Amino acid sequence: MRERIRFMLVYFAFWTIYFVCARIIFLSYHIEDTKGLTLETVFGIFYHGFRMDLSMAGYLSLLPFLWISFSNFIKKSIFQNSIFSYTFFLVVIVTLIIVSDLEVYNIWSFRIDATPLRYLTSPKEAWASIKNSPIIPLIISFIILIFVANYIVYRIIANKIYDWKNIKNFPFLIYGLLLSAVLIIPIRGGVGIAPMNHSSVYFSNINFANIAAINAPWNFFSSMVNKTSNKVNPYTYLPKEQLAKTVSELYKTSGNPKQMVNLEVDKPNVLIITWESFTKKVVDNSVDGIEITPEFNKLKNQGLYFENCYAMGDRTDKAITSILSGYPAQPTESIIKHPNKTATLPFLSKDFEKNGYSTQFYYGGDTEFANIKSYLFNGNFEKIVDMNDFPEELSTSKWGVHDEYLFDKFIEEHRYQTNKPFFATLLTLSSHEPFETPTEKVIKGESTENQYLNSLNYTDKSLGKFIENAKKQYWWKNTLVIIVADHGHPLPDTKNRIDNFKIPMLWTGGVINSSVKYHQIVSQIDIASTLTQQLRLKADKYTWSKNIFSPRKESWAFFDFNDGFGFIKPGKELLFDNVGRIPINHNPKITPLDLKQGKAFQQKSFQDFLDR
Repeated sequence: MRERIRFMLVYFAFWTIYFVCARIIFLSYHIEDTKGLTLETVFGIFYHGFRMDLSMAGYLSLLPFLWISFSNFIKKSIFQNSIFSYTFFLVVIVTLIIVSDLEVYNIWSFRIDATPLRYLTSPKEAWASIKNSPIIPLIISFIILIFVANYIVYRIIANKIYDWKNIKNFPFLIYGLLLSAVLIIPIRGGVGIAPMNHSSVYFSNINFANIAAINAPWNFFSSMVNKTSNKVNPYTYLPKEQLAKTVSELYKTSGNPKQMVNLEVDKPNVLIITWESFTKKVVDNSVDGIEITPEFNKLKNQGLYFENCYAMGDRTDKAITSILSGYPAQPTESIIKHPNKTATLPFLSKDFEKNGYSTQFYYGGDTEFANIKSYLFNGNFEKIVDMNDFPEELSTSKWGVHDEYLFDKFIEEHRYQTNKPFFATLLTLSSHEPFETPTEKVIKGESTENQYLNSLNYTDKSLGKFIENAKKQYWWKNTLVIIVADHGHPLPDTKNRIDNFKIPMLWTGGVINSSVKYHQIVSQIDIASTLTQQLRLKADKYTWSKNIFSPRKESWAFFDFNDGFGFIKPGKELLFDNVGRIPINHNPKITPLDLKQGKAFQQKSFQDFLDR
């Protein structure tokens, strides 16, 4: 009996120590972030994270503990084979999660959850997204960790079984079941009322320290189990009676909107160019004397340029619904993944269609990726062009067809006058990972940053050529062109996470007669309401979108990232962690009202998502 109890304790200890080692690897992999921590904070990471390690170890040990409880009645060879097979399977899965998590944090600034699984239905695009990651070192790390873990299992843990005797001993069954029941304590994180959750390990005002304390496998499986299908809003901060009033205050205006679009034309064409990963950080910026976006730098002096525009999220699928439906992004979800929900959204395409426009969507990639196609069908787009509509020899990008060919196709298909004005969206892709370009590099260097900047330079050149050609077309003088990023990018790194969400936006074209730089804070979500009101269409359905040109007491923008939000006002920048329910940054100008308004927007917008 003692041998079996000893085995249970050793088995539980194995997983616990394994997770502690995984945390050491995580801190070492992100050594630049770790260097900024004090020894006290590093100790706190291990001390507070240990509870979550125990919890995950408890989950993984529960079945073996129950199996061992009946081991006196099972043939030893059967028990050994089953327990080792189970453990080997878990080691592979858990190690894969731990190794993947190392790079997921680099890419998205959060610990691995179920989000990457959404993209496995599009393996080609998923591979393109991670191609720039250090795949070989990660694979080597994965193999080494599996080898070491299984060596321990077979050389140390296995030895605890060899001297077992298959003697029926009923009292051990009771002890075994009691020890299995005791696992509930570490699984729940203690004997308190609240079960184990992310807040249980949050202890510092340094966000990286809190993130490092999280157990990656626990976080991954927790996100898979705790889906939002139960209609429970995890972001409940304010009572219902305060919620609507707090949010409505943000939308109050103090006068009539300015008319910035020339309406001498009854129905001007509208073209929205959504630029992949275009960050404000590169505008007017250079590398070794080479401008990154020289064409855009010129264009922004030929229209209405918004210097303080923010993306609603950090992925393209979130941007599409924000731009074309004026709908907020979700921190851990994406409404575009739910066709039944997107069917309830307002659509610019539907509004323009009702007003006699042809509606078109152009993309050089596969519209089935991230469920984009179902959203476009729900929006009644008359024409959808993707990579399948181009000659196969043009599909030279991992994502599909490069931007220059996308722009060329649009020009070619709009050379001749038609009876209908058009509402069209172009979504670029060349500046997406792995940052390939079909032309010789202008910005040299093999670093990820240089490749990214060079891809922006390529798209910029393609855009400049497109605008030049568009100005020669019959429709240019009657067209509004909106150039906006789908989202920003962590590069170039400014050490300020909020900069990663700041994006350029420009309104230009033949119906824009003035060149103005707007300094007020705006969001890409504001395009829907602003555009419809400028063209005197009905805008009342875009309740989450505000008119940029309406005067208001204070300009603001809101954005989501994985289980957190940002709230921006003039001179005020707030980053808030929904998990720990604490601000990540520490801007002394942020008032309790600012925090309340940010929380209210998060709560109300996510509840709206759940209720659809």
